[in-house]
Amino acid sequence: MFKALLKRSNALRDAHAIYGKVVARARDADLFRRFHVPDTFDGRFEMLSLHLFMIHHRLKDEDKKAREVSQCVFDCFIDDMDAALREAAVGDQTVPKRINKMTRVFYGRTGALEEALEKADPEAALSEILSRNIHTDNPDPPNQDAFAEYLLRQVGILRQTPRDEIVSQAKVFESQP
Repeated sequence: MFKALLKRSNALRDAHAIYGKVVARARDADLFRRFHVPDTFDGRFEMLSLHLFMIHHRLKDEDKKAREVSQCVFDCFIDDMDAALREAAVGDQTVPKRINKMTRVFYGRTGALEEALEKADPEAALSEILSRNIHTDNPDPPNQDAFAEYLLRQVGILRQTPRDEIVSQAKVFESQP
């Protein structure tokens, strides 16, 4: 029993560190400017979802330890969203409903992104997703193709990064977005 708790504790520690790096990258002001992402609650949620997706996409086919860390990263995300909603004075009875909706949105985005990566032209498919979910007021913003290219590059870098370097937080995203 104690071994299981210790393993979970280690996974949580690793997940918190990875989640911190995901949040830092997702909140990078340069990414918001360069890719014309609105700095709103929705824009921040979309950027966080994209970067979380990349970690989950990389770790989903790995061993049990990596998948557990990946799940713990998602749990950190849910806890963070819960805290953000409460901080924004959303009522206690409303928070679980909003979290449920955010979870459904995240999994919807994840499914669409997974499908996009399988397409013959993943960059075009990613551009379409970005247009539909982030650039809703401007379906053809400048640098949208560069944004899709950035996502593909990050997915490729993570794919080549040994899982131990990700799980131990030695490397999560490339240093320059």
